[in-house]
Amino acid sequence: MDVLVLGPVQVWADGVAVTVDRPLERAVLVRLALANRVPVPDRRLAEDLWGAEVERPVQRLRVVVSRLRAALGPLAEVIGRTPAGYQATVAATDLLAAEAAAQRLHTARRAGDYGAVAAAAEAALGLWRGPALADLRTVPFAAAEGERLDDWRLSLTVAGLEANLEVGAAGEVVTELTGLVARHPLHEPLSCLLALALYRTGRQADALDRLARLRRALSEELGVDPSPDTGALELRILEHDPALRASAVVPSGELSSADQVKFAPGTTATGSSESATEPRPRRSPAPVPATPMTSFVGRDREVATLTTRLAESGLTTVVGVAGSGKSRLAAELARSIDRSGRPVVLVELAPLDRAEDVLPAVAAALAAGELAADGSIDPNAPLPGIIDALAGAGALLVLDNAEHVLESVTELVMAATGFSILVTSQRPLAVPGESVYPLGPLDRGVAVALFIERAGLHGLVTAAERDSLVAICAAVDWLPLGIELAAGLTRTLTISQLAQRIDDRVRLLVGGARGVAGGRHTSLRVALDWSYELLDDRERKVLRRLGVFAGGCTLEAAEAVVPVGDLEQGDIAPAMVDLVNRNLVTVQTDGAARRFLLLETVRDYALARLTEAQEVEQLRAGHLRWCLNLVRAIGAPDGFAAAESVAAVFAEWPNILAALERAPVTPRATDGLRLAVEMHVPWLTRAWFHEAQRHYAALTESAEVTAHELAQALSHYGFHTLMTGDLEAAAVQLAKAGELAAPLYDAELAQTVRYYQGIVDIERCRLPEAVARLREGERIAVRDTQGASFADALGTALLYSGQPAEALAAYTRSSAVDAAHQDEHGLSRGLSNRAKALLGLGRLDEALATAEESDRYARRLDDRQILPLNDLTRAAAALTVGHLDAAESYCRAALAHEADATGLARVDLADVLLAKGETGAARTLLDEVFAAAPGGVPLLAARAVSVALLFAEGDDAAARSLLADVRAECAAAGFGWQRYTDRLFHTGCTGETWRNPC
Repeated sequence: MDVLVLGPVQVWADGVAVTVDRPLERAVLVRLALANRVPVPDRRLAEDLWGAEVERPVQRLRVVVSRLRAALGPLAEVIGRTPAGYQATVAATDLLAAEAAAQRLHTARRAGDYGAVAAAAEAALGLWRGPALADLRTVPFAAAEGERLDDWRLSLTVAGLEANLEVGAAGEVVTELTGLVARHPLHEPLSCLLALALYRTGRQADALDRLARLRRALSEELGVDPSPDTGALELRILEHDPALRASAVVPSGELSSADQVKFAPGTTATGSSESATEPRPRRSPAPVPATPMTSFVGRDREVATLTTRLAESGLTTVVGVAGSGKSRLAAELARSIDRSGRPVVLVELAPLDRAEDVLPAVAAALAAGELAADGSIDPNAPLPGIIDALAGAGALLVLDNAEHVLESVTELVMAATGFSILVTSQRPLAVPGESVYPLGPLDRGVAVALFIERAGLHGLVTAAERDSLVAICAAVDWLPLGIELAAGLTRTLTISQLAQRIDDRVRLLVGGARGVAGGRHTSLRVALDWSYELLDDRERKVLRRLGVFAGGCTLEAAEAVVPVGDLEQGDIAPAMVDLVNRNLVTVQTDGAARRFLLLETVRDYALARLTEAQEVEQLRAGHLRWCLNLVRAIGAPDGFAAAESVAAVFAEWPNILAALERAPVTPRATDGLRLAVEMHVPWLTRAWFHEAQRHYAALTESAEVTAHELAQALSHYGFHTLMTGDLEAAAVQLAKAGELAAPLYDAELAQTVRYYQGIVDIERCRLPEAVARLREGERIAVRDTQGASFADALGTALLYSGQPAEALAAYTRSSAVDAAHQDEHGLSRGLSNRAKALLGLGRLDEALATAEESDRYARRLDDRQILPLNDLTRAAAALTVGHLDAAESYCRAALAHEADATGLARVDLADVLLAKGETGAARTLLDEVFAAAPGGVPLLAARAVSVALLFAEGDDAAARSLLADVRAECAAAGFGWQRYTDRLFHTGCTGETWRNPC
């Protein structure tokens, strides 16, 4: 038996998952596994589970051990009893493998073999599946052990990055180091390593800035100075010390204490067992904002009060006018609480145009922060999974800028329990239990201090100028955004000039009621108008045109979209520099990449100016063309076969979504439909079928495209409609596509339509027609990749027809092509299908191994369609060998993904429960399936299981009647999938013998 602890606890025996549901039982098993076969005294074990202050510890321990043995069933003998205490003949195999890799790392480090160091670090880190013992952190020993293992993981990460840096990969490690430093801003070795990486990529100024920020953080947070080594590094960077260049070796045995990689506390490296589990990819850092370039001035009282409120579960809403600093305050609170060790998820809602996008954004942030297990959140019904993930982690959820999506935020908040939520909005949510915290203007002294700090005037302000500063701050309502914008203008004007001019604008534009028409940010119009009018014409054009981007843009994107009329591409970069200097544009840095963003206040203002200039349609057309060209360029090299290509597209999703939603019923609808066609594979890879269907529905009617383009769009539209379960609508759409394609004599297009029609035939359970259509498609395929698609679909038609051997052959042909082209999505799908065929042939071990291989690709792609299908394969394998509890667990994991009752998860779970004798629960599940009125394969599968259920319930007459009907229906459809037809041809004639042939 293997116990895996580098993530949520998993228990495996001979390749099959062992379910231990109760946390205390899992904790006992883990504690004994960590003891490495050494007996643990009873009182020590009880104290590790409950702490020192617990009554009758030995008696309670015996009860828990007894329950553990019951849960393990035939494997209970791994828990033994000796005079010295309980002992287990199990091991934490992933931890032992990580220790062995760390030992190799030390050996390679002493030998100066940095390539081997990097490889060993990667092998060790690949064993982590998330925070160690993540599901047991409420148990005393697991909390301490988990934190120590997390520290060890960071040490391994530092060692691996240092090795990569030494072999000359400075550019590759900058991005990862930047994220780590953002999460660990007081970790000196990380900051020094990042500074060195920046220096080696020719960015001396950025390297020095990184060390200066570290110095400020240490001073402000801990009141200490950096170590002498940090100061020495800073001096060597200033002097361009040649010794800072990458070296191939280091003196044997010299390993700085800061970079030393330790073995996991309380364990020793015993043997090499790195093959005990497959390496798993590391995930991205938790979604907490990086430390900004500017300091946080004032709001100490607010931070203290809100920190206290957020320590308890419930909703706190920070409300205030635009520009009052709600977002910055929320970000500072998130950073502060994250440093305390509590999980924090921050979701910026400003880029979202629709309330329906809120829950997917929260789900994505949870996945990025490793707070949601793979597949635990159903993209079609994400709310229950989101609530479970946040409550399970005891996290703080921060929802920033909620005023335009209050309906969806309210839905989330009303369902929340067991965790804290911080919302920033211009108005409260008005829900029961809400704690509203109004955020007013800054105090006078803090406002003046903020202006002085942002303007860089420390020690240079006279008494007269201070009076002018008070006037300036008052003119912008003492609001932080207005103050920062005004401070940015001191690069052009003196303080007295500034005071005179802003006063004129105040008399004209300030003083109206906050709630009247005129925009969300009326109280800041004075600062924005005035800042805008002081810009040169070039900067004005660039600023207002940047408003067309949702979620910011890169410089290259701005250069592609913003130049219109007399503005040229070469004008953009210098204009951006000026706008950044004036605090009208902010910069988000991620390693070597920089992204330019407008604060929402400024973006609203820019769009208003864009409308006044009558440039909206022209800029939106350019923005849409840029999105279209971007998606085409990303997909061109590999057709989105690699996970990185898909991720690159979704990194710009706010812009793509905005372009798609603004296109219908406009002259841009044509390019909008073309963009939807280009998004076909990314949507398919993420299983975003409903999202795709929504955009095709809005665009196909209004776009003026060629017959070829419309046929292609309708074929994709039909496929996504099919995947939402609307088979009849899909058939209609594909028929239209076929009619348009027929006279065009385009073999590629005709094949696309033929392929999707074959899929519809499968789903409608017209299997002979599907097999014939797909065989012909594979035969006349114009490309090997096209032939692979047909072969994969043909395999499914053959499997459903009861021909698993032929299905396996077809799947194998398809996967060979996918492997040759490194098509990760094709491999994810194809390997999942091969596992089903192997299962049908009784080759269970091969089926489980193939499903696991499919999982690895699916997780990289975040493919929420394939992962639950693999769980159903594992469930069927477990049912075959009589492991009913494991089968039920896998079925329920798959069911969590199923948005409605038209899939197979409920059918398979009902079959398992029937085997366990739980006929009532099985009946409830099947009733849900029939109420949803599924068609095709799910309906026949459900009816087959219903036959067995009727026999089990003792209703032999009804069972025989249904048996005859279902056999006839299967014969007519050509349905022979053995997993379900066994219920028809190996079903007895009485309730007592229903599992034996008549």
